[in-house]
Amino acid sequence: MKSARFLPAALLLAAGTLAAQPAAIPATPIQPAPAPAAKTPAPPFREDFGKLKSGEALADFDLVTVDGRPTTFSALTKGKRTILGLWVAKLGPSPEMLARWNQLAAAYADQGVLFLGVGGYDDRAGFDAWLEKNRADLKFTVAFDPLGKFPPAAKTRQEMNPDELKAEVARSRAFYDRSISMKLGGVLAPTPTTIAVTADGKLAGWMAGSGATYHETIGNLLLRVGVKLAPADQPAKVYTAADFAAAKAAAPAPVARIEMLKPGADAPDFTTYDLAGKPVKLSDYRGKVVVLDFWAPWCGPCIASMPHTQEVARTYKDQGVVVLGSCTSDTRANFEKWVKANQDKYPDFIFSHDKAERGNDRASAKLYGVGGIPQQFIIGRDGKIAATVTGYLAGEVILDAALAKAGIKVDPAILAKAEVDLKKRDAMR
Repeated sequence: MKSARFLPAALLLAAGTLAAQPAAIPATPIQPAPAPAAKTPAPPFREDFGKLKSGEALADFDLVTVDGRPTTFSALTKGKRTILGLWVAKLGPSPEMLARWNQLAAAYADQGVLFLGVGGYDDRAGFDAWLEKNRADLKFTVAFDPLGKFPPAAKTRQEMNPDELKAEVARSRAFYDRSISMKLGGVLAPTPTTIAVTADGKLAGWMAGSGATYHETIGNLLLRVGVKLAPADQPAKVYTAADFAAAKAAAPAPVARIEMLKPGADAPDFTTYDLAGKPVKLSDYRGKVVVLDFWAPWCGPCIASMPHTQEVARTYKDQGVVVLGSCTSDTRANFEKWVKANQDKYPDFIFSHDKAERGNDRASAKLYGVGGIPQQFIIGRDGKIAATVTGYLAGEVILDAALAKAGIKVDPAILAKAEVDLKKRDAMR
């Protein structure tokens, strides 16, 4: 998968991704430690939208009106200062964002401002259901994206063989390549996304999500398309080109990261701390086969992988397998809260927490070169890495097969299924 076609993972995680997207091995990128607060805060919106630069004209795209007539973006917005919203048709924007749009659309219509909400990634029935629920209060224009909903396959991806899965991934990519955000900037944007367009059809700026900074952002975006704001709608800070330049200059240089350790390397020893605060060292388990599982409470794929990892731990513990669940890149408080609530479900996990948290000295990054989680290292009785497993997809038995590389006896049928699972992963790349 070409990562350049997608927006930064931080945005996708923060704003909420689409309900369905091209498949990938779900290892969630670890975000760097938060930088100290800058004297000049970074702008809460962006100027460029993927390959579409600020000041460049938006490509046109097809839409369907609420009464079913085909139209285009350019036809609806010609000569208008436009705030374009992209969201999932059946969900719409958040209630707070909806209320804000209603207020602003009514307040600035006399300045030639058009608020245009586009519902996509769903069928017309989903759009109409949302519209019916909100029609009485709507004070802005809405339209439907005729691309509609990604057509489901006859089989689930778990049921597909590798060749079928490869074809399905290609079909998915071809579908999303026709999305509005891909047409505009060559990126698959999160939803909701808000894009400001000048009266002559050029990009002025955009943001993902509708969180705490939305009031500030929408005010700035309206100013950028030439709207004269009432005092109540004026943002506390108006961001200028100088602010963007300062934020770019103040951004910390990327920290050099070691390459992730490969099979055959010695597994570096390190110390973490369990729920009771007692030290846990990797070397405490020398002579056993260790599944070193780097995870975090905020990592959805990590949590999704745990039931299977627990089953692996239970199945193979008689052969000397232990699972060390080393929490990385999160606070001690979050670790304790999660483990207290979930420990009973995973009795064969040894949970511990890295005091370095999101710091650059955390063992996952400094010693093992991990950039995304869940990431598992299978460490043999000799202390060397025998295999690695990145990410997790439901139904996989890749971890079982990885244990075989450390000398664990695994059912041949499971090994055969793991080969198919690996071929499916290759099909999704």
